Amino acid sequence: MTVGAILLAAGSARRMGEDKLLADLYGKALILHAFDAIIAAGLANPIVAVAPNSPVIPLIEGRATPVEVADHALGMGHSLAAAVRAAPSDWTAAIICLGDMPFVQPDTLIQLAGDADEGGILQPVFEGRPGNPLLWGRAHFARLANLTGDQGGRTLLQDYRATLVEVADPGIGIDIDTPKALANARLERP
Repeated sequence: MTVGAILLAAGSARRMGEDKLLADLYGKALILHAFDAIIAAGLANPIVAVAPNSPVIPLIEGRATPVEVADHALGMGHSLAAAVRAAPSDWTAAIICLGDMPFVQPDTLIQLAGDADEGGILQPVFEGRPGNPLLWGRAHFARLANLTGDQGGRTLLQDYRATLVEVADPGIGIDIDTPKALANARLERP
């Protein structure tokens, strides 16, 4: 079984007011925390959905497959769909990671990959609270590849039940969407 990773990094950061994925967090770009966790988990050559000519591309060059999403401004669904369409045919599942979630641990990704199957959807839970990233089995790729709008995979979760996986990782519930969230993250790691 081959489990891959997709990193969504094409958002417009409307609430942040700047290119949040390049914001400094502990001496490196915010997105590199999520990207490095994917690499540390052994999920080599991830797919990274980016805006055309994104400044993220040079940061991942040679270590990932960038997918430029021309209609990224229309919402996360468009970015996710483009990335899923680029997934290699040997992937039996994909972990959909978010570029603005810098504290997800490699062990969480390893745990999700170890529990994967072609038909399942796995969602991590920490202390009773579900979070991200979700793992989607290949059976759901066609539906993911047709998403539009700003909901991402959330719309599909209304029709399909995710299996909850308990993890020891508070990072699954921390995203950096606002300047205040970034300032808090800079002050204290979870």
